[in-house]
Amino acid sequence: SENANLAYADVVVAGGLGLGTAENLRLIKDLARTIGGDYGCSRPLVQKGWMAADRQIGQTGKTIRPKLYIAAGISGAVQHRVGVEGADLIVAINTDPTAPIFDFANLGVVADAVSFLPALTDAFIRRLAPANRLKLVN
Repeated sequence: SENANLAYADVVVAGGLGLGTAENLRLIKDLARTIGGDYGCSRPLVQKGWMAADRQIGQTGKTIRPKLYIAAGISGAVQHRVGVEGADLIVAINTDPTAPIFDFANLGVVADAVSFLPALTDAFIRRLAPANRLKLVN
């Protein structure tokens, strides 16, 4: 479904301005779909019209408490932090090693999200493929 259900998702992948273009939102959608999660964004992407407001995470958006939150290209301003600090595990991907998100993330990757996300998605596909094949056979 295209309807956001972020408040109830166990896994959320979100993107921010670090994705560069609206077309790159497919990268967070692909990863979310691969790992069985939902996707969202930071406020600037809603303001640019790249994503619907029901997918905004943060103080003026949704507050989420997933088991896993992956933030790609999100700086982690205090308004965003308020919406995600209840997550069990926060993984941040950002090119700026001094980005505020690294102050509260459990795991940080200093990398370009546009380059890193496809590699991460492929790694999950390879890792999950044997389990998926077993389910299809049974």
